[in-house]
Amino acid sequence: MLVHLEENREHLARWTPPAPAEYYTEDYWRERFINARDAFARDQSMSLVLFPREDPAGPVLGVCNFSNVVRGAFQACYLGYHLDYRAEGSGLMREALTAAINYAFENLKLHRIMANYLPVNERSGRLLKRLGFVIEGYARDYLLIEDRWQDHILTSLTNPNLHPKDIQ
Repeated sequence: MLVHLEENREHLARWTPPAPAEYYTEDYWRERFINARDAFARDQSMSLVLFPREDPAGPVLGVCNFSNVVRGAFQACYLGYHLDYRAEGSGLMREALTAAINYAFENLKLHRIMANYLPVNERSGRLLKRLGFVIEGYARDYLLIEDRWQDHILTSLTNPNLHPKDIQ
């Protein structure tokens, strides 16, 4: 994971909030993986790491995270993702998110997945649109990225197959 992050540090800085000082250490990621596993077991989030299909033990190609799961009448979460700059345009993230969203809808029984992106990140906007996400709004000064508050486009995707009787 560290190699992936180091190699993509400059590329990802344009799209992601500032990282803590220890972000690029093995200890940080060991703890983060333990926390991610525990959060999944508590039904709070789902974190996935993308590897090459032909080499599952190979280099990390990207991640997708379904975070801040809220149950009850909402049944929703936020989606975040990133991909190695060398894999952009390959269709890998679309393939990964299609499978992950299907799992989130069918197995986790989520009703709504929300994903927000910077207006200048047109690639992400096109990907979300192809996945069926719809624009719901525009949030000014939404998130701190590159040392300034930046606007975001708010999108969501809802599960057409989740019925109220499916909610426990």
